[in-house]
Amino acid sequence: MALPPRLDKELGELRQGVEVEITEEADAISIVIRAFSVGEGFNQPTTNVLLRVPRTYPDAGPDMFWTSPELLLANGNVPQAAESMENYLGKLWRRFSWHKAAWNPRIDNLHGYLEFIRRRLREKK
Repeated sequence: MALPPRLDKELGELRQGVEVEITEEADAISIVIRAFSVGEGFNQPTTNVLLRVPRTYPDAGPDMFWTSPELLLANGNVPQAAESMENYLGKLWRRFSWHKAAWNPRIDNLHGYLEFIRRRLREKK
């Protein structure tokens, strides 16, 4: 299967700055971003981030994100709405059930979604 054209373009741009792995599935595309900076307030400076992007992208965008299960707040607590663990790509991931208010395919894109993740992680909730 081919990647949705806009997603393919955005991933090409993203690859210029970070290590990205892509796994295509029937209903979603799994994107793993290696060594994603989480900022201060966590028990480690970086983590791997998993995005599950619908094949209908950009009409539908990613909803939640996942990190390596070891990612915790600096005090050892689990971040708010990140208690669940799920298995994808043969690995365990910490699910962050943090949802963007609304996805607008005309203006939203993968880069903006990653910025949403960065902002939410900086809030350290």
